Amino acid sequence: MKPIHLILSIALLAGGACGDQQEPYYGNSEVKMPQIDSEWNLELMPNRSGQYWKVFVYKDLKYNALFTRSLGWNGGDGVFTTGLPDGNIFWSFNDSFYGVINENRSRGNCSFPRNSIMVQTPGEKDENLVWLADYVQTNDPNADRYYQVRTHIRHPKATLSDEKIQAGEIDQDYLYWAGDATIYNNQMQMLWGAVDNTDPNNLMRRFGTCLATYSLEGKPGDDTYMKLISRNDDFNDHTLGYGDTMWEDEDGHIYLYTTSNYKVAVARTATRDLGSQWEYYVADPQGNFSWTTQYPSTQDAENSTIIPLESACSMPWVFKKGDTYYMIGQSMWFGRDVLMFRSKHPYGPFVDQKTLFTLPEFLDKIGEQRYQHVYMVNIHPALSRTGELVISTNTDCSNFWDNFNAPGSADFYRPYFYRVFNWESLYDNDAPLE
Repeated sequence: MKPIHLILSIALLAGGACGDQQEPYYGNSEVKMPQIDSEWNLELMPNRSGQYWKVFVYKDLKYNALFTRSLGWNGGDGVFTTGLPDGNIFWSFNDSFYGVINENRSRGNCSFPRNSIMVQTPGEKDENLVWLADYVQTNDPNADRYYQVRTHIRHPKATLSDEKIQAGEIDQDYLYWAGDATIYNNQMQMLWGAVDNTDPNNLMRRFGTCLATYSLEGKPGDDTYMKLISRNDDFNDHTLGYGDTMWEDEDGHIYLYTTSNYKVAVARTATRDLGSQWEYYVADPQGNFSWTTQYPSTQDAENSTIIPLESACSMPWVFKKGDTYYMIGQSMWFGRDVLMFRSKHPYGPFVDQKTLFTLPEFLDKIGEQRYQHVYMVNIHPALSRTGELVISTNTDCSNFWDNFNAPGSADFYRPYFYRVFNWESLYDNDAPLE
């Protein structure tokens, strides 16, 4: 995650949405609603969950519509973004759906590549989304595998033959899921987590990390742009996903975050190069932390959590405003609460847990609106307009096969977006960090 793309100006509070004077939020005369441009197409969420009254949360209807798609990519989880030096935004997805969607928003015959990528050029229209996909065929809508694609980056242990891959089949045994990405020497470095699906009693087992480097020469659509320059499939054999999320700090390190059993662990690089030496922040039995180059055991990582022992979260995202570091995370067991912590350092301790807001219980879609899980609560600094937090979520249905055939099934297993204004006010009444 690039800190230069987190625009940390305070959202304007004078005036009202769409330039019109608005009534105070729920009758409270001490604060006015943020100034919202009607072109953004935001919908204020009612504050029924007890969130702090100065925080304003909107559904982002523009981005929700942008990702309500009927041809090619029509769903996927993961959903990471990285701001690029040329002003474009890189997107990565894990398991994705590619194919054609019916008029009633049902998925029919779609492929399921285990990862995919896209670049968004400046703008927020469908024409700005450049899907960097290896399509099986796009010429004949009546033939098999129309607008279906192959997985972007395969794991070398995957066993399907080249013939089957060319025919459009997808590896299911060994695969890569996306971690975060960063820019180094005008190239993009990205971590891909290796996943083993061969043991039915231990599916989705993490067993290593690939470091991939991509070219930024040219422009989206050129053969050179986002070309995979190099890949180190044996970068490490970690079972912990350090680098699931990242923060590039002004101290010259990249901080690499992960969770195990809802406890947050952190490592860091020696330089801004992801390939440089990694150090791990580990506590001794007395609770004293130090940096070590020795990879910790899972238990040691959990004992070295950088959030309070009584706290728990997944997908920790760290960013900075002023002299304070903030962490966003999802509450445990696929919870609907989006949590916030703060710290004086990117390695913690992150304290003062608060609920930023609570995600809706239902989806804005036709057909079944209740989901089974909400997950992958990610922030997107490159999408921020005025310093607001941009957050996406993924949701699944109660049965994988419910992603198909039923009306509205194409709107499970895809991102929904939210924008949070005046999030800084969450700590208005707290003492300064010591």
